[in-house]
Amino acid sequence: MKKLTFILLIALMVTGCSNSLPKTPELPKMPKLSMPELPKMPKLSLPSWAKPKLPSIDVYKPTIMQGSVLDMSEVNKLQLGMSKESVMNLIGSPSIIDPFHQYQWDYINHSSIEGEIEIQYRLRLIFKDNLLTEIDKSGLESLSNDK
Repeated sequence: MKKLTFILLIALMVTGCSNSLPKTPELPKMPKLSMPELPKMPKLSLPSWAKPKLPSIDVYKPTIMQGSVLDMSEVNKLQLGMSKESVMNLIGSPSIIDPFHQYQWDYINHSSIEGEIEIQYRLRLIFKDNLLTEIDKSGLESLSNDK
């Protein structure tokens, strides 16, 4: 019984390692189809007086104001030592009061007027013990006195 099992295992190993697998049949080749060429049509054009004329349309570009709108004359009235309440009464509430940095107020603005003129600025105020200790106007170069 052991010899028969051994002979079967050797026969399976020998036949399994051979390359006597049947080849797959080749598929028949498809005939080439071609589309007949259509005759070329001559280009037709209308005379200039018969062409429709569309009215010109101006695209409306709205003024978009985002953030705090500051008046430079009001910003120039800021003084060190002012309380948070007096600052808020003078220039309004800030755009951002970070809950992790409650000592810092940021006034940020990004506006576009009629889709062309862009205004961007940032005013940063630092408070200590409810009093204004630092005014950072470095982002206000684009804001002039007449706005």
